[in-house]
Amino acid sequence: MNLTLFTLLVCAGGLFASHSGALTLQVLWCLFGAAAAIALPELGGATITPAVLFLPFLLVRAIGERGVNGCLRQVAYPAAGFWLTLLVIWGVLSAYFLPRIFAGEVMIQALDRAAFNLGIALVPLHPVSTNLTQSGYALGGVCAFVAVRTLLERRGVLDHLRDAVLLLAGLNCLAALINLGEFYLGLPGLLEYVRTGGYAMFDNYEVAGLMRIQGTFSETSAFSGFTLPLFAFTFSLWLYKVRTAYSGVLALSSLVFLLISTSGTAYIGLAFYLSCLALGLAWRGIVFGRVPRLGALLLMGMLAPLITCGVFIFEPELAERVADVFEITVLNKMQSSSGVERSSWNQQAWSNFLDTYGVGVGLGSARASSYPLVLLSNVGVIGTLFFLVFLIRLFRSNTLHHASPDRAAVRASKQAIFAALISASFSGAVFDLSVLFYVFAAVAVAPPVSTPATGRTHAYA
Repeated sequence: MNLTLFTLLVCAGGLFASHSGALTLQVLWCLFGAAAAIALPELGGATITPAVLFLPFLLVRAIGERGVNGCLRQVAYPAAGFWLTLLVIWGVLSAYFLPRIFAGEVMIQALDRAAFNLGIALVPLHPVSTNLTQSGYALGGVCAFVAVRTLLERRGVLDHLRDAVLLLAGLNCLAALINLGEFYLGLPGLLEYVRTGGYAMFDNYEVAGLMRIQGTFSETSAFSGFTLPLFAFTFSLWLYKVRTAYSGVLALSSLVFLLISTSGTAYIGLAFYLSCLALGLAWRGIVFGRVPRLGALLLMGMLAPLITCGVFIFEPELAERVADVFEITVLNKMQSSSGVERSSWNQQAWSNFLDTYGVGVGLGSARASSYPLVLLSNVGVIGTLFFLVFLIRLFRSNTLHHASPDRAAVRASKQAIFAALISASFSGAVFDLSVLFYVFAAVAVAPPVSTPATGRTHAYA
C-alpha cells in the first residue's frame, strides 16, 4: 500500500474540518476522480480516490450528529436507502459467490487490470481483484448516501451543500480551461499532478485538430460523464432562479466545455438530456400553464442557431472541422476500433446475463459499455430490480406543486441524477457511479426542515 500527498490532505481535512466544511470537502474531492489517495499494488494497481478515502470521516460526523440509530433510519424500509442497501448487499454476495459458482463455465470481458493491461479480451470467469474493489466502491456509495442524508437533517445544510456543488462546477470548468491552456498555449502540465491513479491516461490527444478535454480525469469520456450532471444541476438552479448569476454562468460554461470536448458521450448525452428537458418543460406548460424563464429559453433557442450559422458562414474552416469532429465522435463511432471494442463488451455482457440464467457473473467480474448491461451482467435480474426501485423512490420523493429555493435545489439534484444515468447508459463500464452520484441521491430525498418562526415543515422535490 502506497500513500500519496492526497492521503495527507484528505486526513487533515477529515480531522480538522467542521461538519459543514467536511460536507464541502466531500463534494470537492469528487473532482479528483483520476487521483490516487492510496495505491494498492497488491490488487493489480487499484487505487483509492480522495473522495472514497474521505467517506469514513464524513460518516463519523453523521454518527456524531444523529447517532447510529439516526444513520440506520436512512436505510429503513421503504426508503430509497433501503433498496440501495439491498442492492449493495446482493452485489457484495454476488462478487464472492457467483465467480466461484460459475467458474470456468462462462467467458467474460477482462475487468481486472492485470488481464486488461495485457490486452486479454475473453477469459474464463474466475474471482478477480475487481470483485473486491467494486464491492468496496459499492459500500462506499451506501456510506455516502447515509452520511449526506443524515447531515441534511440539520437546517441550512441543504443550502450549504448546494453551494458546494456550485463550487465544484466552477472548479471543474477551471480545470477544463487549464487543460486547454496546456494544449494550446503551452502552459506547464499542472493537471498531471492530479492524474496519479492507476488508470490508462489519454492526455494531450486530439480529434480533427481539436483537443479532447479531459480536465482532471483520465479521458474525455470521464470528463463528460462528470460534467453533464453538473450542467444539469446548475442549469436547473438557474431555471428556477436560485443563485441566478452564479448558476447561470456555470451552466453556460459547462455547456460550452461539453460542446468543445470532442466527446461522443457529451454530444449524445446532451442531445438526450436536452430533448427530455424540453419535453418536460412543455408538459409542465400544458399541465400548470407556466414554464419557468420561458422568454429567456425562447430567446436562447432562436439566438443559438443564428449565432452558430453566422460563425460557420464567416469561418468555413471551423465549420469543416466541427463536421469532422461530429463525424468521428458520433456518426462513425461504432465503426472505429474503440466502437467495435465497446460493442463487443456489450455483446459479451448480454451473453453473460443469458449464460447465468439471469443471475449475473458477480459484481466487478465483467465490463460493458452501457450501465444497464453492467447491471444485468454483474448483478442480474435481482440487482437490477433493486436499482430500479431505488431510482423510483428517488424520483417520487418530496413532490410539491409549489416552487421554493429549497425545492429547486432538490429538483436540481434529480436532474443531475437523470443526466448521470443518461451518460452512464452510453458509456458506463463498471457498477460504480461515483460518490457524487450518491451525494445527489441523498439530496433528492432531503428531509423536510422546520422553519424557526412557525415550526412548520416543508418538503423538497
